[in-house]
Amino acid sequence: MIVTPKIFARLVAIAILAVLLQLSFFSRVELLHTSADILPVVVVSLGLLGGSLTGAVAGFSIGLLIDCLLLETMGAFALTMLSVGYVAGRYRETLGRPTRAALVLLGGALTLLGALVIAAIQIGTGIDANVSFLVVRDALVKSLLGALLAIPVLLVVRLVVRSALVDERRAARRTPAPRPVESG
Repeated sequence: MIVTPKIFARLVAIAILAVLLQLSFFSRVELLHTSADILPVVVVSLGLLGGSLTGAVAGFSIGLLIDCLLLETMGAFALTMLSVGYVAGRYRETLGRPTRAALVLLGGALTLLGALVIAAIQIGTGIDANVSFLVVRDALVKSLLGALLAIPVLLVVRLVVRSALVDERRAARRTPAPRPVESG
């Protein structure tokens, strides 16, 4: 991904919109007794489109914004989203663009990774949290919801940052121009 000032502004807009949607909509809608967590899926999408550096920076920025807005343990969610974005970006750099099935698996697996990392950080920092089967069930349901949201979120994020994607430019250049038909 080529980050110009306009693309940077788009990335900031994606981050702010995702955080606002998470706090105002997705956190209030319950499916299977848990709320969907769209932020890891947005970070996965940015990591898959931009690579490990873009994914890690976007994840850290989104996580830090959430930590500041929710007055949580400073840096806990930022570290979690940083790791999710970095892993998604490393996947893209080592294995290339994922297929749709791999995208669904990545969305679910990295959402589960995010839920487990934030739980480990909260337990490690001494936050009073009850560890029970409900926490595990909640993490598994969030990962299933992340898998369901992976493709639509990636399509929206790709639409917003399409002009900065290197793969999209290569594909556009490879398309041969139509040749005029000679008559005679």
